[in-house]
Amino acid sequence: MATEVELKLLIQPADIPKLRRHALIKSHAAGRAKTQTLISIYFDTPEYLLRQNRVALRVRRVGSRWVQTVKGGGKVQAGLHSRGEWEWEVARDQPDLTKIQDPVLLKLFSAPEVRDALKPIFTTEFKRTTWLLQWENGDTVELALDEGEVRNGKRIVPLCEVELELKQGASARLFQAAQELQRIFPLRLDNISKADRGYRLFQRARPPVTKAGSILLKPGMTVAQAFQLIAWSCVDHWVANQEGAISSDDPENIHQLRVALRRLRSALPQFRPAIPQPSSADLAAELKWLACSLGPARNWDVFLTETLPPLIAQFPSDEKFERLRQRAERARELARGEASLALRSHRYDRLLLNLATWLTNESWNVDADGDNKSWLDRPVTELARRVLNRYHKLLHRHGPALLTMPIEERHEVRILVKKLRYAVDFFAALFPAKTSQPYLQSLSSLQEELGTLNDAATTQSLLESFHGEDALSIAFISGWSARGMEDNLKTMNTAWHKFYQCRPFWSE
Repeated sequence: MATEVELKLLIQPADIPKLRRHALIKSHAAGRAKTQTLISIYFDTPEYLLRQNRVALRVRRVGSRWVQTVKGGGKVQAGLHSRGEWEWEVARDQPDLTKIQDPVLLKLFSAPEVRDALKPIFTTEFKRTTWLLQWENGDTVELALDEGEVRNGKRIVPLCEVELELKQGASARLFQAAQELQRIFPLRLDNISKADRGYRLFQRARPPVTKAGSILLKPGMTVAQAFQLIAWSCVDHWVANQEGAISSDDPENIHQLRVALRRLRSALPQFRPAIPQPSSADLAAELKWLACSLGPARNWDVFLTETLPPLIAQFPSDEKFERLRQRAERARELARGEASLALRSHRYDRLLLNLATWLTNESWNVDADGDNKSWLDRPVTELARRVLNRYHKLLHRHGPALLTMPIEERHEVRILVKKLRYAVDFFAALFPAKTSQPYLQSLSSLQEELGTLNDAATTQSLLESFHGEDALSIAFISGWSARGMEDNLKTMNTAWHKFYQCRPFWSE
Protein backbone atom coordinates (compact mmCIF):
# COMPACT_ATOMS: atom_id res chain seq x y z
CA MET A 1 0.00 0.00 0.00
CA ALA A 2 1.08 3.56 -0.75
CA THR A 3 -0.37 6.70 0.79
CA GLU A 4 -1.49 9.06 -1.93
CA VAL A 5 -1.29 12.76 -1.02
CA GLU A 6 -2.54 15.09 -3.70
CA LEU A 7 -4.07 18.53 -4.06
CA LYS A 8 -6.99 18.65 -6.46
CA LEU A 9 -7.91 21.90 -8.24
CA LEU A 10 -10.42 22.84 -10.91
CA ILE A 11 -9.18 24.75 -13.96
CA GLN A 12 -11.12 26.47 -16.75
CA PRO A 13 -10.39 25.03 -20.23
CA ALA A 14 -9.52 28.54 -21.48
CA ASP A 15 -6.68 28.74 -18.93
CA ILE A 16 -4.94 25.52 -20.01
CA PRO A 17 -2.52 27.30 -22.41
CA LYS A 18 -1.45 29.56 -19.52
CA LEU A 19 -0.78 26.47 -17.41
CA ARG A 20 1.41 24.92 -20.08
CA ARG A 21 3.48 28.12 -20.34
CA HIS A 22 3.66 28.79 -16.61
CA ALA A 23 7.02 29.72 -15.08
CA LEU A 24 6.58 27.04 -12.38
CA ILE A 25 6.79 24.32 -15.05
CA LYS A 26 9.63 26.00 -16.92
CA SER A 27 11.65 26.41 -13.71
CA HIS A 28 11.09 23.04 -12.04
CA ALA A 29 10.09 20.46 -14.67
CA ALA A 30 12.50 17.51 -14.87
CA GLY A 31 12.25 16.53 -18.52
CA ARG A 32 9.41 16.83 -21.01
CA ALA A 33 5.70 16.48 -20.35
CA LYS A 34 4.15 13.04 -20.87
CA THR A 35 0.65 12.60 -22.31
CA GLN A 36 -1.55 9.51 -22.29
CA THR A 37 -5.23 8.65 -22.54
CA LEU A 38 -6.66 6.91 -19.47
CA ILE A 39 -9.94 4.97 -19.45
CA SER A 40 -11.14 3.86 -16.02
CA ILE A 41 -14.10 1.65 -15.12
CA TYR A 42 -15.41 1.98 -11.56
CA PHE A 43 -17.12 -0.94 -9.86
CA ASP A 44 -19.52 -1.25 -6.92
CA THR A 45 -22.53 -3.25 -5.78
CA PRO A 46 -26.14 -2.20 -6.48
CA GLU A 47 -26.32 -1.07 -2.83
CA TYR A 48 -23.05 0.92 -3.13
CA LEU A 49 -21.41 -1.10 -0.35
CA LEU A 50 -17.93 0.01 -1.39
CA ARG A 51 -18.91 3.66 -1.29
CA GLN A 52 -20.54 3.15 2.10
CA ASN A 53 -17.19 1.83 3.33
CA ARG A 54 -15.31 4.78 1.77
CA VAL A 55 -13.58 2.51 -0.74
CA ALA A 56 -13.24 3.00 -4.51
CA LEU A 57 -12.43 0.18 -6.95
CA ARG A 58 -11.44 0.84 -10.54
CA VAL A 59 -9.76 -0.92 -13.43
CA ARG A 60 -7.83 1.49 -15.67
CA ARG A 61 -6.38 0.96 -19.14
CA VAL A 62 -2.90 2.45 -19.34
CA GLY A 63 -1.55 1.93 -22.88
CA SER A 64 -1.93 -1.80 -23.50
CA ARG A 65 -2.07 -2.68 -19.79
CA TRP A 66 -4.93 -2.89 -17.30
CA VAL A 67 -4.25 -1.70 -13.75
CA GLN A 68 -6.56 -2.40 -10.83
CA THR A 69 -6.62 0.25 -8.08
CA VAL A 70 -8.31 0.31 -4.69
CA LYS A 71 -8.43 3.57 -2.74
CA GLY A 72 -9.76 3.92 0.76
CA GLY A 73 -9.65 5.60 4.13
CA GLY A 74 -7.77 8.80 4.68
CA LYS A 75 -9.27 12.28 4.66
CA VAL A 76 -9.91 15.32 2.49
CA GLN A 77 -9.16 18.88 3.64
CA ALA A 78 -9.66 21.86 1.36
CA GLY A 79 -8.72 19.92 -1.78
CA LEU A 80 -5.87 17.98 -0.12
CA HIS A 81 -6.67 14.27 -0.52
CA SER A 82 -4.75 11.79 1.66
CA ARG A 83 -5.75 8.12 1.37
CA GLY A 84 -4.47 4.59 1.03
CA GLU A 85 -3.86 3.31 -2.48
CA TRP A 86 -3.26 -0.29 -3.63
CA GLU A 87 -2.41 -1.13 -7.26
CA TRP A 88 -1.95 -4.37 -9.21
CA GLU A 89 -1.67 -5.20 -12.89
CA VAL A 90 -4.58 -7.39 -14.08
CA ALA A 91 -5.29 -9.34 -17.24
CA ARG A 92 -8.41 -7.56 -18.49
CA ASP A 93 -11.07 -4.90 -17.84
CA GLN A 94 -12.53 -6.76 -14.84
CA PRO A 95 -11.46 -6.74 -11.18
CA ASP A 96 -9.25 -9.59 -9.97
CA LEU A 97 -10.05 -9.87 -6.26
CA THR A 98 -7.38 -12.55 -5.75
CA LYS A 99 -4.81 -9.73 -5.92
CA ILE A 100 -6.10 -8.18 -2.70
CA GLN A 101 -4.07 -9.19 0.36
CA ASP A 102 -4.63 -6.35 2.84
CA PRO A 103 -6.62 -7.87 5.77
CA VAL A 104 -9.13 -5.03 6.03
CA LEU A 105 -9.78 -4.93 2.29
CA LEU A 106 -9.85 -8.71 2.12
CA LYS A 107 -12.62 -8.84 4.70
CA LEU A 108 -14.69 -6.34 2.71
CA PHE A 109 -14.18 -7.88 -0.74
CA SER A 110 -14.55 -11.50 0.38
CA ALA A 111 -18.06 -10.88 1.71
CA PRO A 112 -20.52 -12.56 -0.70
CA GLU A 113 -22.71 -9.47 -0.93
CA VAL A 114 -19.69 -7.62 -2.33
CA ARG A 115 -17.73 -10.31 -4.17
CA ASP A 116 -20.72 -11.66 -6.10
CA ALA A 117 -22.46 -8.35 -6.81
CA LEU A 118 -19.75 -6.11 -8.27
CA LYS A 119 -20.70 -4.43 -11.53
CA PRO A 120 -19.53 -1.42 -13.60
CA ILE A 121 -21.07 1.81 -12.29
CA PHE A 122 -19.52 4.55 -14.45
CA THR A 123 -16.50 5.29 -16.63
CA THR A 124 -13.99 8.12 -16.82
CA GLU A 125 -12.04 8.87 -19.97
CA PHE A 126 -9.52 11.69 -20.10
CA LYS A 127 -6.23 12.82 -21.54
CA ARG A 128 -3.60 13.21 -18.82
CA THR A 129 -0.54 15.41 -19.28
CA THR A 130 2.04 15.15 -16.50
CA TRP A 131 5.15 17.08 -15.51
CA LEU A 132 7.55 15.98 -12.77
CA LEU A 133 8.53 19.04 -10.77
CA GLN A 134 11.62 19.08 -8.55
CA TRP A 135 13.09 21.60 -6.11
CA GLU A 136 16.63 21.96 -4.76
CA ASN A 137 15.65 20.71 -1.29
CA GLY A 138 14.45 17.42 -2.77
CA ASP A 139 10.73 18.16 -2.87
CA THR A 140 9.16 16.34 -5.81
CA VAL A 141 5.64 16.88 -7.13
CA GLU A 142 3.82 15.39 -10.09
CA LEU A 143 1.61 17.97 -11.80
CA ALA A 144 -1.16 16.33 -13.81
CA LEU A 145 -3.63 18.05 -16.15
CA ASP A 146 -6.73 15.93 -16.79
CA GLU A 147 -9.10 16.80 -19.67
CA GLY A 148 -12.04 14.52 -20.42
CA GLU A 149 -15.37 13.34 -19.08
CA VAL A 150 -17.22 11.10 -16.65
CA ARG A 151 -19.84 8.87 -18.30
CA ASN A 152 -22.78 6.79 -17.23
CA GLY A 153 -24.70 5.64 -20.27
CA LYS A 154 -25.78 8.78 -22.12
CA ARG A 155 -25.21 11.02 -19.10
CA ILE A 156 -21.91 12.88 -19.25
CA VAL A 157 -20.19 15.53 -17.13
CA PRO A 158 -17.00 17.25 -18.32
CA LEU A 159 -13.75 16.84 -16.44
CA CYS A 160 -11.05 19.51 -16.35
CA GLU A 161 -8.78 19.54 -13.33
CA VAL A 162 -5.22 19.82 -12.09
CA GLU A 163 -3.73 17.40 -9.58
CA LEU A 164 -0.56 18.08 -7.64
CA GLU A 165 0.63 14.78 -6.18
CA LEU A 166 3.37 14.70 -3.58
CA LYS A 167 6.13 12.28 -4.49
CA GLN A 168 8.67 13.45 -1.93
CA GLY A 169 8.75 16.20 0.69
CA ALA A 170 6.12 17.99 2.78
CA SER A 171 2.51 18.65 1.75
CA ALA A 172 3.12 22.38 2.22
CA ARG A 173 4.93 22.27 -1.13
CA LEU A 174 1.65 21.36 -2.87
CA PHE A 175 -0.03 24.53 -1.59
CA GLN A 176 2.98 26.68 -2.44
CA ALA A 177 2.96 25.34 -6.00
CA ALA A 178 -0.79 25.92 -6.28
CA GLN A 179 -0.35 29.52 -5.11
CA GLU A 180 2.29 30.12 -7.78
CA LEU A 181 -0.03 28.77 -10.47
CA GLN A 182 -2.97 30.77 -9.17
CA ARG A 183 -1.16 34.10 -9.48
CA ILE A 184 -1.62 33.84 -13.25
CA PHE A 185 -5.09 32.25 -13.58
CA PRO A 186 -7.90 31.01 -11.33
CA LEU A 187 -7.66 27.57 -9.71
CA ARG A 188 -10.26 26.28 -7.31
CA LEU A 189 -9.62 23.85 -4.45
CA ASP A 190 -11.92 20.86 -4.84
CA ASN A 191 -12.86 18.11 -2.41
CA ILE A 192 -14.69 16.07 -5.05
CA SER A 193 -12.80 13.13 -6.51
CA LYS A 194 -13.45 11.59 -9.92
CA ALA A 195 -15.20 8.74 -8.13
CA ASP A 196 -17.47 11.22 -6.31
CA ARG A 197 -18.42 12.84 -9.61
CA GLY A 198 -19.15 9.46 -11.13
CA TYR A 199 -21.39 8.36 -8.26
CA ARG A 200 -23.34 11.61 -8.37
CA LEU A 201 -23.84 11.17 -12.10
CA PHE A 202 -24.92 7.55 -11.67
CA GLN A 203 -27.31 8.36 -8.82
CA ARG A 204 -28.42 11.65 -10.39
CA ALA A 205 -27.71 13.21 -7.02
CA ARG A 206 -27.68 16.92 -6.24
CA PRO A 207 -24.73 18.43 -4.36
CA PRO A 208 -25.25 17.55 -0.69
CA VAL A 209 -26.08 19.96 2.11
CA THR A 210 -23.53 19.37 4.85
CA LYS A 211 -23.81 20.58 8.43
CA ALA A 212 -20.91 21.25 10.77
CA GLY A 213 -19.28 18.15 12.19
CA SER A 214 -18.60 17.61 15.88
CA ILE A 215 -15.32 18.97 17.22
CA LEU A 216 -13.95 16.54 19.78
CA LEU A 217 -11.13 18.29 21.55
CA LYS A 218 -9.28 16.35 24.25
CA PRO A 219 -8.10 17.84 27.56
CA GLY A 220 -4.48 16.93 26.80
CA MET A 221 -4.41 18.96 23.60
CA THR A 222 -2.37 22.13 23.31
CA VAL A 223 -3.80 25.43 22.12
CA ALA A 224 -1.99 25.00 18.78
CA GLN A 225 -3.42 21.52 18.22
CA ALA A 226 -6.92 22.67 19.13
CA PHE A 227 -6.77 25.62 16.74
CA GLN A 228 -5.76 23.39 13.85
CA LEU A 229 -8.60 20.98 14.56
CA ILE A 230 -11.22 23.73 14.90
CA ALA A 231 -10.06 25.75 11.89
CA TRP A 232 -9.92 22.73 9.59
CA SER A 233 -13.36 21.63 10.75
CA CYS A 234 -14.73 25.04 9.71
CA VAL A 235 -12.96 24.87 6.34
CA ASP A 236 -14.22 21.33 5.71
CA HIS A 237 -17.78 22.48 6.49
CA TRP A 238 -17.32 25.39 4.08
CA VAL A 239 -15.86 23.42 1.17
CA ALA A 240 -18.44 20.63 1.55
CA ASN A 241 -21.15 23.17 0.64
CA GLN A 242 -19.17 25.03 -2.01
CA GLU A 243 -20.48 23.19 -5.07
CA GLY A 244 -24.10 23.34 -3.92
CA ALA A 245 -23.86 27.06 -3.11
CA ILE A 246 -22.63 27.70 -6.67
CA SER A 247 -24.74 25.32 -8.74
CA SER A 248 -27.79 24.31 -6.69
CA ASP A 249 -30.98 26.27 -6.00
CA ASP A 250 -31.19 24.75 -2.51
CA PRO A 251 -30.88 27.74 -0.12
CA GLU A 252 -29.41 25.51 2.59
CA ASN A 253 -26.04 25.29 0.83
CA ILE A 254 -25.50 29.03 1.04
CA HIS A 255 -26.83 29.00 4.60
CA GLN A 256 -24.40 26.28 5.70
CA LEU A 257 -21.49 27.96 3.92
CA ARG A 258 -22.30 31.17 5.81
CA VAL A 259 -22.46 29.23 9.08
CA ALA A 260 -19.01 27.79 8.36
CA LEU A 261 -17.68 31.30 7.70
CA ARG A 262 -19.20 32.63 10.93
CA ARG A 263 -17.71 29.79 12.93
CA LEU A 264 -14.26 30.38 11.45
CA ARG A 265 -14.50 34.16 11.90
CA SER A 266 -15.52 33.54 15.51
CA ALA A 267 -12.61 31.15 16.14
CA LEU A 268 -9.88 33.60 15.04
CA PRO A 269 -10.37 36.14 17.88
CA GLN A 270 -10.89 33.32 20.39
CA PHE A 271 -7.34 32.15 19.71
CA ARG A 272 -5.84 35.64 19.56
CA PRO A 273 -3.66 35.09 22.66
CA ALA A 274 -1.74 32.51 20.61
CA ILE A 275 -2.11 33.94 17.11
CA PRO A 276 -0.71 37.40 16.30
CA GLN A 277 -3.46 39.54 14.82
CA PRO A 278 -1.30 40.73 11.87
CA SER A 279 -0.97 37.14 10.65
CA SER A 280 -4.75 36.76 10.31
CA ALA A 281 -5.83 40.34 9.54
CA ASP A 282 -5.89 39.97 5.73
CA LEU A 283 -7.71 36.64 5.92
CA ALA A 284 -10.24 38.06 8.39
CA ALA A 285 -10.99 40.95 6.02
CA GLU A 286 -11.51 38.58 3.09
CA LEU A 287 -13.73 36.28 5.15
CA LYS A 288 -15.87 39.30 6.04
CA TRP A 289 -16.09 40.25 2.35
CA LEU A 290 -17.35 36.79 1.44
CA ALA A 291 -19.87 36.67 4.30
CA CYS A 292 -21.28 40.06 3.27
CA SER A 293 -21.50 38.90 -0.37
CA LEU A 294 -23.69 35.95 0.63
CA GLY A 295 -25.86 37.77 3.20
CA PRO A 296 -28.56 39.30 0.94
CA ALA A 297 -29.30 35.97 -0.75
CA ARG A 298 -29.85 34.36 2.65
CA ASN A 299 -32.07 37.24 3.81
CA TRP A 300 -34.36 36.87 0.80
CA ASP A 301 -34.42 33.09 1.25
CA VAL A 302 -35.70 33.52 4.82
CA PHE A 303 -38.28 36.10 3.71
CA LEU A 304 -39.65 33.83 0.97
CA THR A 305 -39.54 30.52 2.81
CA GLU A 306 -40.40 31.53 6.39
CA THR A 307 -41.85 35.04 6.61
CA LEU A 308 -44.18 35.30 3.62
CA PRO A 309 -45.80 31.79 3.35
CA PRO A 310 -47.90 32.03 6.55
CA LEU A 311 -49.24 35.38 5.41
CA ILE A 312 -50.14 34.14 1.93
CA ALA A 313 -51.74 31.04 3.45
CA GLN A 314 -53.91 33.32 5.59
CA PHE A 315 -54.98 35.41 2.58
CA PRO A 316 -54.65 33.07 -0.43
CA SER A 317 -56.86 35.11 -2.75
CA ASP A 318 -55.13 38.46 -2.20
CA GLU A 319 -53.32 39.21 -5.48
CA LYS A 320 -51.30 42.05 -3.92
CA PHE A 321 -49.43 39.60 -1.69
CA GLU A 322 -48.77 37.37 -4.69
CA ARG A 323 -47.27 40.31 -6.59
CA LEU A 324 -45.05 41.05 -3.61
CA ARG A 325 -43.94 37.43 -3.58
CA GLN A 326 -43.05 37.58 -7.26
CA ARG A 327 -41.05 40.76 -6.73
CA ALA A 328 -39.27 39.16 -3.77
CA GLU A 329 -38.43 36.19 -6.00
CA ARG A 330 -36.81 38.55 -8.50
CA ALA A 331 -34.88 40.24 -5.69
CA ARG A 332 -33.70 36.84 -4.47
CA GLU A 333 -32.53 35.88 -7.95
CA LEU A 334 -30.51 39.09 -8.17
CA ALA A 335 -29.01 38.45 -4.72
CA ARG A 336 -28.19 34.86 -5.66
CA GLY A 337 -26.56 36.13 -8.82
CA GLU A 338 -24.34 38.43 -6.77
CA ALA A 339 -23.50 35.57 -4.40
CA SER A 340 -22.68 33.33 -7.37
CA LEU A 341 -20.39 35.99 -8.84
CA ALA A 342 -18.51 36.16 -5.54
CA LEU A 343 -18.21 32.37 -5.29
CA ARG A 344 -17.00 32.06 -8.89
CA SER A 345 -14.51 34.92 -8.63
CA HIS A 346 -10.72 34.75 -8.65
CA ARG A 347 -10.83 36.61 -5.34
CA TYR A 348 -12.78 33.72 -3.79
CA ASP A 349 -10.34 31.14 -5.17
CA ARG A 350 -7.38 33.09 -3.77
CA LEU A 351 -9.05 33.40 -0.38
CA LEU A 352 -9.67 29.67 -0.02
CA LEU A 353 -6.21 28.66 -1.24
CA ASN A 354 -4.48 31.29 0.92
CA LEU A 355 -6.44 30.12 3.96
CA ALA A 356 -5.60 26.46 3.35
CA THR A 357 -1.93 27.36 2.84
CA TRP A 358 -1.94 29.47 6.02
CA LEU A 359 -3.23 26.50 8.00
CA THR A 360 -1.08 23.82 6.35
CA ASN A 361 2.15 25.80 6.67
CA GLU A 362 1.20 26.97 10.17
CA SER A 363 1.87 30.53 9.00
CA TRP A 364 -0.40 31.67 11.80
CA ASN A 365 2.38 31.18 14.38
CA VAL A 366 5.44 32.24 12.36
CA ASP A 367 5.36 35.81 13.69
CA ALA A 368 4.36 34.86 17.22
CA ASP A 369 6.17 36.82 19.90
CA GLY A 370 7.04 35.59 23.39
CA ASP A 371 3.53 35.96 24.80
CA ASN A 372 1.93 34.29 21.77
CA LYS A 373 4.40 31.42 21.79
CA SER A 374 3.82 30.79 25.47
CA TRP A 375 0.17 30.15 24.70
CA LEU A 376 0.78 27.74 21.83
CA ASP A 377 1.93 24.87 24.06
CA ARG A 378 -0.44 25.50 26.97
CA PRO A 379 -3.34 23.10 27.58
CA VAL A 380 -6.34 24.19 25.55
CA THR A 381 -8.54 24.02 28.66
CA GLU A 382 -6.81 27.20 29.90
CA LEU A 383 -7.78 29.11 26.77
CA ALA A 384 -11.27 27.58 26.76
CA ARG A 385 -12.01 28.82 30.28
CA ARG A 386 -10.66 32.27 29.43
CA VAL A 387 -12.80 32.59 26.28
CA LEU A 388 -15.97 31.16 27.80
CA ASN A 389 -15.66 33.33 30.90
CA ARG A 390 -15.23 36.48 28.84
CA TYR A 391 -18.27 35.90 26.62
CA HIS A 392 -20.41 34.65 29.51
CA LYS A 393 -19.69 37.76 31.62
CA LEU A 394 -20.31 40.13 28.70
CA LEU A 395 -23.65 38.48 28.00
CA HIS A 396 -24.70 38.65 31.65
CA ARG A 397 -23.83 42.34 31.64
CA HIS A 398 -26.09 43.14 28.66
CA GLY A 399 -28.78 40.51 29.03
CA PRO A 400 -31.04 42.07 31.68
CA ALA A 401 -31.89 44.95 29.32
CA LEU A 402 -32.73 42.72 26.33
CA LEU A 403 -36.45 43.34 26.56
CA THR A 404 -36.24 47.13 26.37
CA MET A 405 -33.07 47.85 24.39
CA PRO A 406 -33.22 49.23 20.81
CA ILE A 407 -33.17 46.80 17.91
CA GLU A 408 -29.59 47.73 16.95
CA GLU A 409 -28.28 46.97 20.45
CA ARG A 410 -30.22 43.72 20.61
CA HIS A 411 -28.60 42.74 17.32
CA GLU A 412 -25.18 43.25 18.93
CA VAL A 413 -26.22 41.04 21.85
CA ARG A 414 -27.40 38.42 19.35
CA ILE A 415 -23.91 38.43 17.80
CA LEU A 416 -22.42 37.98 21.27
CA VAL A 417 -24.74 35.03 21.88
CA LYS A 418 -23.53 33.48 18.61
CA LYS A 419 -19.91 33.92 19.63
CA LEU A 420 -20.60 32.24 22.95
CA ARG A 421 -22.53 29.47 21.22
CA TYR A 422 -19.67 28.76 18.82
CA ALA A 423 -17.17 28.81 21.69
CA VAL A 424 -19.32 26.28 23.56
CA ASP A 425 -19.51 24.11 20.42
CA PHE A 426 -15.73 24.26 20.06
CA PHE A 427 -14.80 23.60 23.69
CA ALA A 428 -17.67 21.59 25.21
CA ALA A 429 -15.92 18.24 24.65
CA LEU A 430 -13.24 19.29 27.15
CA PHE A 431 -15.79 19.13 29.98
CA PRO A 432 -18.35 16.56 31.22
CA ALA A 433 -21.38 16.39 28.94
CA LYS A 434 -23.81 16.25 31.87
CA THR A 435 -22.76 19.77 32.85
CA SER A 436 -22.29 21.30 29.39
CA GLN A 437 -25.51 20.08 27.75
CA PRO A 438 -28.02 22.04 29.91
CA TYR A 439 -26.01 25.22 29.34
CA LEU A 440 -25.81 24.58 25.58
CA GLN A 441 -29.53 23.85 25.33
CA SER A 442 -30.57 27.02 27.11
CA LEU A 443 -28.06 29.08 25.10
CA SER A 444 -29.36 27.57 21.86
CA SER A 445 -32.95 28.49 22.80
CA LEU A 446 -31.91 32.07 23.48
CA GLN A 447 -30.04 32.21 20.18
CA GLU A 448 -33.09 30.90 18.32
CA GLU A 449 -35.38 33.52 19.86
CA LEU A 450 -32.95 36.33 19.07
CA GLY A 451 -32.61 34.97 15.54
CA THR A 452 -36.38 35.11 15.06
CA LEU A 453 -36.43 38.72 16.24
CA ASN A 454 -33.57 39.54 13.89
CA ASP A 455 -35.45 37.97 10.96
CA ALA A 456 -38.39 40.24 11.77
CA ALA A 457 -36.12 43.28 11.84
CA THR A 458 -34.58 42.20 8.52
CA THR A 459 -38.08 41.90 7.06
CA GLN A 460 -38.65 45.58 7.81
CA SER A 461 -35.51 46.57 5.91
CA LEU A 462 -36.40 44.30 2.97
CA LEU A 463 -39.87 45.84 2.76
CA GLU A 464 -38.28 49.26 2.39
CA SER A 465 -36.84 48.12 -0.95
CA PHE A 466 -40.34 47.60 -2.42
CA HIS A 467 -40.64 51.06 -3.91
CA GLY A 468 -43.75 51.56 -6.02
CA GLU A 469 -45.65 48.59 -4.58
CA ASP A 470 -49.04 48.85 -2.90
CA ALA A 471 -48.36 50.79 0.30
CA LEU A 472 -51.28 49.16 2.12
CA SER A 473 -49.95 45.65 1.48
CA ILE A 474 -46.48 46.61 2.66
CA ALA A 475 -47.92 48.24 5.76
CA PHE A 476 -49.97 45.11 6.44
CA ILE A 477 -46.90 42.85 6.21
CA SER A 478 -44.95 45.27 8.35
CA GLY A 479 -47.70 45.25 10.98
CA TRP A 480 -47.97 41.46 10.81
CA SER A 481 -44.24 41.19 11.40
CA ALA A 482 -44.31 43.76 14.23
CA ARG A 483 -47.14 41.86 15.94
CA GLY A 484 -45.08 38.70 15.77
CA MET A 485 -42.13 40.54 17.30
CA GLU A 486 -44.23 41.34 20.37
CA ASP A 487 -44.89 37.64 20.93
CA ASN A 488 -41.24 36.78 20.24
CA LEU A 489 -40.09 39.34 22.80
CA LYS A 490 -42.03 37.48 25.48
CA THR A 491 -40.59 34.07 24.57
CA MET A 492 -37.13 35.64 24.23
CA ASN A 493 -37.43 37.05 27.75
CA THR A 494 -38.38 33.61 29.06
CA ALA A 495 -35.38 32.07 27.26
CA TRP A 496 -33.09 34.73 28.74
CA HIS A 497 -34.17 34.04 32.33
CA LYS A 498 -33.71 30.31 31.81
CA PHE A 499 -30.21 30.88 30.46
CA TYR A 500 -29.37 33.35 33.26
CA GLN A 501 -29.91 30.61 35.82
CA CYS A 502 -27.39 28.25 34.15
CA ARG A 503 -24.07 27.89 35.90
CA PRO A 504 -20.88 27.95 33.83
CA PHE A 505 -19.97 24.32 33.17
CA TRP A 506 -16.27 25.14 32.74
CA SER A 507 -15.73 26.45 36.28
CA GLU A 508 -13.02 24.56 38.15
